[in-house]
Amino acid sequence: MEALRIDKMPTAITADKYPIHKWFNFVAGYAPEYVSNVIEKYYYKNMRLPEKIYDPFAGCATTNVVANDYGICSIGVERNPFFFKIGYAKANARAISEELPFIVEKFSAIENNKLKESLVDTLSEAAVKYLCNLFEIDDLNTLLILRNEVFSYEGNKYYAGYIFLSKILELTTHAKTDGIYKAPTSTKKKLSISEAIIRTCSIFDIGENLIAPEDKTKQIYGSCVDFDLPEESVDLVIFSPPYLNNFDFAEMTRMQLYFWEEATSWADISEKHRNHMLINTTTAVKNVRSSEVQMSMKEKLPMELQVELEVIVQELVQVRKSKPSKKDYHLLIYPYLYQMQQVLKSCYKGLRKNGEIHIVLSDAAFYGIHIDTQKFLKILLDSIGFQLTEIKLMRTRGERWQLEKRKSSGKKLGEFEIVGIKGR
Repeated sequence: MEALRIDKMPTAITADKYPIHKWFNFVAGYAPEYVSNVIEKYYYKNMRLPEKIYDPFAGCATTNVVANDYGICSIGVERNPFFFKIGYAKANARAISEELPFIVEKFSAIENNKLKESLVDTLSEAAVKYLCNLFEIDDLNTLLILRNEVFSYEGNKYYAGYIFLSKILELTTHAKTDGIYKAPTSTKKKLSISEAIIRTCSIFDIGENLIAPEDKTKQIYGSCVDFDLPEESVDLVIFSPPYLNNFDFAEMTRMQLYFWEEATSWADISEKHRNHMLINTTTAVKNVRSSEVQMSMKEKLPMELQVELEVIVQELVQVRKSKPSKKDYHLLIYPYLYQMQQVLKSCYKGLRKNGEIHIVLSDAAFYGIHIDTQKFLKILLDSIGFQLTEIKLMRTRGERWQLEKRKSSGKKLGEFEIVGIKGR
């Protein structure tokens, strides 16, 4: 891969340059070059490639796809059902690519069929209301017919149809992506479904004799907070967790969750998915609101961290009283760090001696109160037993969102790499 400046590595903006990575991508992730850079450094330090890599927040499988490129085995865990299926398809690109010509032939035949049944009314009321703001009604109906075709598939054919149609969704909606969320009131130039099929074929390099690397990955659907990584089974851990109060990863995939019938309402999104993901936004605090749960999570953190966090939490409680929105930021602190501690403990257990952990993370600002998340994660790493832990600034961020809750903290937000080693 090409060399990339460190300030570009915490974003996925270069993914569209590379086969497989460009099949489907969200900007909320790091560049493929970042994973490659970590692997190369490990190689020069140890004079061998790592045998296995673990990503507990696999997302669209950037880590796993790069691991495949190097011939390295990897494990990816992801709880968002949409991201999991996209990641599974990309991480198993060799097997998936064999099914794509069949998918294109089937989709093209269905799209050309002028006698199409109406399926829009089979959606839930919430899904109809939301999706009809994102698509032309005739396009949505055809897309649903294609979706039902995918539902009839099994195994790799299903995942091939799933990722191919998901890309078509992105190209045929007339709603623009605002930051990372679909904005129903905004517009962009859309493609017709036939144009989108052709465009997706070029993105997936169909007809170019793509030779995907051997699939050496295991993708697991579930929460990494509860995942038990086998003891001393990996050499590298590379991941970027959800940032505190940044993106609600259930909300940002609402279009796909409704379309693929993973959820039928806003409440369904929370009950089935959001409440089972890492708690990082105020939309996800339903099950941790009680003082008993908050205190229980607090007491499981290192005492050094408890002391620092208590000051922040109490300040947030007081500031909240004067804010019209009354966001429950104070309820995020203990659950987020408690759950991250669980993830980090599993990573430590699963790492072999001299294994390394590399985390890309941002700090946050709530109502002008700065939260040094990177510092708190380093404290957790130290308390768990990691050695030579270090925080490296990768870039400053957030300038394009001129929000008072960020500016009034008096500090620029940044994205950081946090590293540590499991000693002998």
